[in-house]
Amino acid sequence: MTGQLIGGVDYSGSKEVPNETWLATGRLDGLGLEVTGLARVGSHRLAAELANLPTLAAVGMDFPFSLPADFVRFCAQKNEAKEFQSWQEVVEFLIFKSLDDLAALTKEFQKESKRLTDSKFRGMAQSPIHRTNSAMTYQGMRFLASLDPKKFSVLPFHDKEPGRCIVLEVFPRATLWCCGLPDTGYKSKEKKDTEKMQQIRRDLLNKLLGLRDRKEEFWRAVPRLAVDKKLQHFAVESDDALDAIIACYATAMWMASPQLFEDPFDCDSEDMLLEGWLYAPVKIKPPG
Repeated sequence: MTGQLIGGVDYSGSKEVPNETWLATGRLDGLGLEVTGLARVGSHRLAAELANLPTLAAVGMDFPFSLPADFVRFCAQKNEAKEFQSWQEVVEFLIFKSLDDLAALTKEFQKESKRLTDSKFRGMAQSPIHRTNSAMTYQGMRFLASLDPKKFSVLPFHDKEPGRCIVLEVFPRATLWCCGLPDTGYKSKEKKDTEKMQQIRRDLLNKLLGLRDRKEEFWRAVPRLAVDKKLQHFAVESDDALDAIIACYATAMWMASPQLFEDPFDCDSEDMLLEGWLYAPVKIKPPG
């Protein structure tokens, strides 16, 4: 089969085994992205699942890849160490800290700062150290540290190298918003909302599948999305599965049309090399 193998991950920091970490995979070629794999793998199996995809060209992951720069500087001070100069140094710091240690530092810091990139996209992204994000940020960063640097390049911290899988931080809500689609209202764990949520997710998936057919010229640069019929029911049943598909699609967009995305190195802030970057297409402006 020709084309590039693309992945998308909706990551969970839950201790449950398996937790709601979903992996979507598909092939990107001149016709677009066709998602042919979608499974609840759990974060404990994610590394092994990626290792089983030796030809994976790129994968988008839905969790904060790093911490706010001012919090990072605070951590260095508390550790009585020199300021961190790179993302790798921040990750190494976290490896020797427990989640409770991070929670204690966050509490002492007394604010939930956002990264530069979190303030974009209508400010919808919460702080990586927000109480609902801290475990996911902590577990996710430690997971990234476990990836073989000879096989994976985590952007924007690493250089892109031939033969290495590119790893991007993506945010499904930002991708939906930038594409002019509803970015809220499709998630609820309440049983009474089950049928309503299923219909909303079905409609949202259909809109994603139809993006390429919009009349504006802009959409000619966006890869067409196709999802195997047997897998679409997962996206209807689970918002986490749908987010994995969106993460995969956002990554395919970046691979196919990087000109639709802002270059993080144009942000004129060295903090980006500590904080990372959310990769989402430029906000679509309606005609006129």
